[in-house]
Amino acid sequence: MAIVKMNKFTLLTFESKKEELLSKIQGFSNVEFVNLQDEDLIEKNEVLQNLSKDDVDLKCAKYEENLSKAKFALEFLKNYMPKKSAIKAMQESRGILTLDELSQKVEESNWETIYDKVKGKEQQLVELEAKVVKLQGEIKLLQPFETLDTTFDSIKELKMVSHFIGTIAKQYEETLLENLSNEYIEIISRSSNDTNIFILTNKEDEEKVSEVLRGYGFSAFKTEQREVPMTLITDFKHEIEELKSKKFFMQEELSSFDKEMKIMELVYEYNNNKIMIQKEYNNFLKTETIVTIQGWNCIENNEELKSICEETIKDEYYLNFEDVKEEEIDIVPIKLKNGALGKAFEQITEMYSFPKYNELDPTPFLVPFYLIFFGMMVADVGYGLIVLIASMLALKALNLDEDKRNFAKFFLFLSIPTIAFGLMYGSFFGDLIKFKGLIDPARDVNTVLILSLVLGIIQIFVGLGLKAYTLIKLGKPLDAFYDVGSWVITLVSIGVMALGPMFGLPKIVTTIAMVTMIFGMIVIVLTGGRSEESKGARIGQGIYSLYGITGYIGDLVSYTRLMALGLAGGSIAGALNLLIGQMPGVAAIVIGPILFILAHTFNLLLSLLGAYVHTARLQYVEYFSKFYEGGGKPFTPFKTSDKYVKIKRN
Repeated sequence: MAIVKMNKFTLLTFESKKEELLSKIQGFSNVEFVNLQDEDLIEKNEVLQNLSKDDVDLKCAKYEENLSKAKFALEFLKNYMPKKSAIKAMQESRGILTLDELSQKVEESNWETIYDKVKGKEQQLVELEAKVVKLQGEIKLLQPFETLDTTFDSIKELKMVSHFIGTIAKQYEETLLENLSNEYIEIISRSSNDTNIFILTNKEDEEKVSEVLRGYGFSAFKTEQREVPMTLITDFKHEIEELKSKKFFMQEELSSFDKEMKIMELVYEYNNNKIMIQKEYNNFLKTETIVTIQGWNCIENNEELKSICEETIKDEYYLNFEDVKEEEIDIVPIKLKNGALGKAFEQITEMYSFPKYNELDPTPFLVPFYLIFFGMMVADVGYGLIVLIASMLALKALNLDEDKRNFAKFFLFLSIPTIAFGLMYGSFFGDLIKFKGLIDPARDVNTVLILSLVLGIIQIFVGLGLKAYTLIKLGKPLDAFYDVGSWVITLVSIGVMALGPMFGLPKIVTTIAMVTMIFGMIVIVLTGGRSEESKGARIGQGIYSLYGITGYIGDLVSYTRLMALGLAGGSIAGALNLLIGQMPGVAAIVIGPILFILAHTFNLLLSLLGAYVHTARLQYVEYFSKFYEGGGKPFTPFKTSDKYVKIKRN
């Protein structure tokens, strides 16, 4: 239950062995490389200044090309594979392979033939779709003239007369007919805005008619088709159906490419892992034959890293480990190590900030408070049972990755205090099943309020204790007394003075408390600004530090939300039951259960969200502010890609 101890390693090996070694380290998945090409780092280190920067090989372009092909095939085939529900998709397990097995399967596969086949199918579908679109365009163009009962060829063959086929605005129809009353005009069709016409005129009147039509915004219809419009439209529709039929059968064929898709998934993983190796070269420096690699490794894995080097490149390497230096504290990558319970709550710490290397991992110290506070805010047996069952089903039935499994475990653990406080408050879906708990929150409001404040006081003092422990561990016992001891003395003294008369404590006790309070305040004023340069600034900062006592009062008030949310959730649940219970006769039997499920689902989700957010807030603001700084950089090891296949160690 702590921050994993790290050390820095320096690894030298031959340039020719680099890719093979990195492939093994990638499978190891426990090393984070240092960017030796960082200009600031090179400037501070004379040895590094004599080395040249490493970069990706020409092979990377080939890997990227193959990855692009795999991506295309997968994205294309995905459109035609049978759709799976989200639940079913999570139930399916991914294949498990070593990197060597993955490489062998890809090399033995006919993936390039599959790609060519898929690419060909895609081209055929594009061509079919283009033909369909073109025919649909032709139909749309011909439809206004579909009642024309002659072929376009016969119209074009007219020698003695001129013809016009086209469209004018509907508003000009009557005027046009009047102006061309001596010509043959046929109204082929009308739409809401246009009139489609066919005109025959003598050759000698062609120019005159053309001039009149231009005045009315006539738009001539042009086509390369030769047959009767209706015949063409019918033929085109038949052709479209045939093309769509071809598309359908081709899509059905593609939907059976499950095996081919699995192969392309392996190709994707193989090439993506190769590219990841190539990109890591940009962290290294080299000579003509030797490559220099630095990185962070967990101390507990040092021997394993040595074994990987020996097994891969025999004795053709140099490996050295260095302890973390004081100046490296802020850049050491942080890896947390907790048990099953703590692991599920690491996400709470990570959302705030990773600890620095010389800090405590706050996760084990927030877990008990988070459990109690969450349970106190939701506090319902029925809601807790739903969360418990849902979490267990998710863990049992679904194939979840590590992050999702931890999230499910997180709510599994939270369901237990939710049930416990539900029993304490006598709440089962509100008052659906009435039983007597230890506390009736509707009547014993003061009891719940006092419990909330007591829990808050405990958490605040635990936070101060952790700060004192951290300072003492860093060799600063006086700082622990100034920054923690003085506050504990002051706060405890104020508490004794405030509660003394209530509990009938002897006057001597309250008098001593007043003296110790004054002593604690003097220490705070004198030491709160000790980092300042001038005496006046130190006193001013010390007085300002003492003003921080108002912050403790505000923190304490914040814990009343434990009471408020617990009462609110139970009251809403009870109100919902009351409303549903007042429904008359048949409605209560038919609609009541549905309304009950919907209403309580909404209240459950609202309660869970409220408890999740407000419990986290109490950790971040009221608790962490007492002892935790954070700002650490998470450990991001060089590892394998596992989008489609889970990679295991060789």
